[in-house]
Amino acid sequence: MLKRLLAAVLPRASSAAPNAQGVANAIATLDQFAPVPMHWFSGSLLPLPDWNRIAADEPADAAEAARHDWWTAAAGHWLLAMGRELEGDYRVRASADFLLLSRLPERPAQVFLQFCQGVHRWILRNLGEIASDAGHGKHVVMVFEDEDDYYRYISHYYPEEGEFAMSSGMFVHAGYGHFVMSRGGMEQMEPTVAHELTHCLVSHLPIPAWLNEGLATNTEAALFPQLFAPSAQLYHPSEMARKHADFWNAETIQEFWSGKSFLRTDDGNLLSYDLARRITGRAALAEERFRAFVRHAHQRDAGRGAEAQLGFPIAELITAMLGEGEWTPDPSRWHEGVERGQF
Repeated sequence: MLKRLLAAVLPRASSAAPNAQGVANAIATLDQFAPVPMHWFSGSLLPLPDWNRIAADEPADAAEAARHDWWTAAAGHWLLAMGRELEGDYRVRASADFLLLSRLPERPAQVFLQFCQGVHRWILRNLGEIASDAGHGKHVVMVFEDEDDYYRYISHYYPEEGEFAMSSGMFVHAGYGHFVMSRGGMEQMEPTVAHELTHCLVSHLPIPAWLNEGLATNTEAALFPQLFAPSAQLYHPSEMARKHADFWNAETIQEFWSGKSFLRTDDGNLLSYDLARRITGRAALAEERFRAFVRHAHQRDAGRGAEAQLGFPIAELITAMLGEGEWTPDPSRWHEGVERGQF
């Protein structure tokens, strides 16, 4: 079913698009926004708005369109403050549904935002009722020119101590939800947009990390199949199968179900994403059942409570790939809590 759900071909943003002049005219560079009372956290490495205090000032009797504009203006002030703190000529550009903070030149910024708009429509259309674009304010994207600035920013959303996997992009589900990435070529940034925007559009659902990452990674695979071809992988398929067989056991599978294995700094990180992609694809073979499962699955038990929607125990998804084993999610063993995904 993921072929039906996710495998339609999206026109690449770099290809000639119909009404390209209209797209260009719809993208604007902005250096001012309507006044909004802004409140900031003190002591942060980069400007962090206190969104709870800002929300208290939202006009109570405003119409929906006015509320949307008000929150877009608040996000714009935030991005302008970020741009002033970062080195170089950071600019805020806007399209119909996005605000972009970056140092991208004008034409690449237009291409980037055009792609954001296209993949936004694609995800909403293909995921249907699973995805939601509810809420006020445009989607916010930050593209950091310097990788150190990227890690400096996302450090606000990680524990102060610990070792964490490398990252090229992240959806931040805190305050005003937004996604961030470090700058690369369009061929690198477009898959990151597809992945993180999927997280954004399913962020209203309390789904477990494996399902969250499975949906996002399958979106990438549908739009950029060349990135998932065997020749593009770090390991040959047979070697990958051996790594899965060697790594997963009764203990590590509980890390997977709780979401903690996605934070590992060894091969467990890669294997977690690959396992999530594969078992999500298998679960999605029965389309209507899968959609119902996604709507009911919860991170507190890795989706076990929604097995009736799926029609079989979720442990069978692992058995089909790894053979018999102790694969059933057991939240009583998740002593370090759960992760919601959206990495």
